[in-house]
Amino acid sequence: MMKRRLSSGDLMLLELVFAIVFFCLSMAAAMSVFGNAYEMSSVAEDRDISVREISSAAEIIRASDSKEEMGSYLLSEGFATAGNDVYEKTYGDGEYRLVITVTGTGTLYSADMSCYYVKSTASHNTKEAFYDLVVKHSMKGGSEDGR
Repeated sequence: MMKRRLSSGDLMLLELVFAIVFFCLSMAAAMSVFGNAYEMSSVAEDRDISVREISSAAEIIRASDSKEEMGSYLLSEGFATAGNDVYEKTYGDGEYRLVITVTGTGTLYSADMSCYYVKSTASHNTKEAFYDLVVKHSMKGGSEDGR
């Protein structure tokens, strides 16, 4: 039986195949890293937009002297009432929803603010808030009904 020896052309072709496989694997790893970086950037952008909206709403709440004044300020900023002291606003081209629930009596009020995604996707859940903040504020005027 004769052993077949690889010629220099066969060795060069084999080396070229190994180089192509190596570069394909390198490209797949690099694409994975860039894909993860894009996803992280997207989440950070979502949170950045939400921080700005929640900060703006928190300043409105802190600047209010009464519950009624707070409600009128929130309505003038584009919020809609959704029932018993609950305010909602969609922002970011309709991608996000900010929900503010105001609780309290007398002069001490608490505003629970939560941001949600409007559309549910594989990476976004509309039922879970992705950003929350609680603002507690003692209003000077209290409410008109004395509670």
